[in-house]
Amino acid sequence: MSTLTVEHVARIEGHGTITVDVEGGEVRDIRMDVIEPARFFESMVVGRRFDEIPLITSRICGICSPNHALTAIKALEDALGVEVSERTVLLRKLLVYGSYLQNHATHLYLFAAPDYVGLPSVFPLAKTAPEVVERALRIKKLGNDLTTLVGGRPIHPVTAVVGGFTAEPAPAQLEAFRAALLGIADDAVATAELFASFEEFDFAGAGEMLALFAEDDYAIYDGEISALDGEWRRPVGEYRSVLEERVVAHSNAKHSTVDGRTFMVGALPRINLSAARLGERARGAMRSAGLSPGSRNTFFNNVAQAVELIDAAERCAGYVERLLGTGGDSTPVPFAVRAGSGAGATEAPRGTLYHGYTVDDDGFVTAGDVVTPTAQNLGNLEADMRAFAPTVADLPREEFLLAIERLVRAYDPCLSCAVH
Repeated sequence: MSTLTVEHVARIEGHGTITVDVEGGEVRDIRMDVIEPARFFESMVVGRRFDEIPLITSRICGICSPNHALTAIKALEDALGVEVSERTVLLRKLLVYGSYLQNHATHLYLFAAPDYVGLPSVFPLAKTAPEVVERALRIKKLGNDLTTLVGGRPIHPVTAVVGGFTAEPAPAQLEAFRAALLGIADDAVATAELFASFEEFDFAGAGEMLALFAEDDYAIYDGEISALDGEWRRPVGEYRSVLEERVVAHSNAKHSTVDGRTFMVGALPRINLSAARLGERARGAMRSAGLSPGSRNTFFNNVAQAVELIDAAERCAGYVERLLGTGGDSTPVPFAVRAGSGAGATEAPRGTLYHGYTVDDDGFVTAGDVVTPTAQNLGNLEADMRAFAPTVADLPREEFLLAIERLVRAYDPCLSCAVH
């Protein structure tokens, strides 16, 4: 038996290795070895006051830090019995979508696009097609600016707290940003058209697909856990009884299953479950790209992210308009500190993110739990690699390994988050 290895897979967040065992010309096994060291955030929060937790857990990730902060806040509000205002929810949704604009632009253009144009990185593309890279940077910058506008900083937001916000943008700032969001929608449409033009592998994964779902919205902040195949929904508070995590010998990140199956989270499952709740322009781009609800092609996660960019830009412009027109207050609501346990979830760019906390009578955390999107995806990623590898095994070695890497990158994994 021989072993093929891709050391430190390029153009993903974090450090991981692909190992392929080959015998008699056939792929016998393939795995993703996550070699990032454990970071122990779940232990780090124990003994800290509840109001410190969002600031600590936002450090799990540099791009989806708003999601970690807000998901921690939602879990703590659940534990403390805190109900927030509609204005607070709108501002929080803007923070979530700020991370979408940041992450999707980075992943699609800097990480994924070189795979389709035969380049090792985005830098040669900046010379041959500067307008494409400039488009990516415009979208990314707008995401940074949106997170700064609402959260006070481009990463690790500071204004979002349990009960509301300590500060919010002035009306003039919001009005100017509404125009910027509508303007960037054209760049998002061009992104979807670009990725729809790339030739894709014909491959269908077999795992379940999970995402938050809401009847009246494209669920990125509120909703129930929903399964595409199982056709069930569960309250977020039941996430621990829905998901099963296990330790695997070859990885420092856990793997997850639901109903005994591996599963995928992220843009493709979200669109499969909630395509009807996308904006009209995003739905049109989805149809033009040949992406239909129920798609099993893991590689289409890239196109799904591009479609979400369109929806994010136009939806956020609508949120800003509501903030300008409805008034209200996002000042933290008063509440009494009490003992309790709570859970929260949001849709981070890479998929559903869960936080759970228990606090004592003095507001100190006695237990913490975080389940990241990549930790949920890793088992399904390996299952996809095992199914996909035989279909490209006849390619020359370098092309074979690049095809496997391309599958890994389609998941947009964050291995640093996975070993939180």
